Amino acid sequence: MKTYRTAAQWLELLQKRSNFKGTNIEFCQHHNVAITTYYKQRALLVKLSNPNLPQQSLNAASSRFIQVNKTTTEFCAQTHPNVLQFDIRTGQLMFPANLATTDIVSIIKGLTA
Repeated sequence: MKTYRTAAQWLELLQKRSNFKGTNIEFCQHHNVAITTYYKQRALLVKLSNPNLPQQSLNAASSRFIQVNKTTTEFCAQTHPNVLQFDIRTGQLMFPANLATTDIVSIIKGLTA
């Protein structure tokens, strides 16, 4: 049977989260709440910029996820005035600068297929 909560009840429940020592999943299981519903309600209340809702800090007790900043750099360098050079994982592709863009795209697509 589903339990329906008012906005005030959700606010109270989400405020209890800051004192709970377990994970979000454990908190939801303890309060008989679906984890997806918990995140949806938390997002709705944060979206409404409710100043009474404490912002949850990311620490080992509240989350098992680690934020990773991944930077991928790909570039195309023009090494000679008439040559386009693409550096790829397996080497380099060099094309004449006057080669049509559609031809370059076709070649690259053919190599990745």
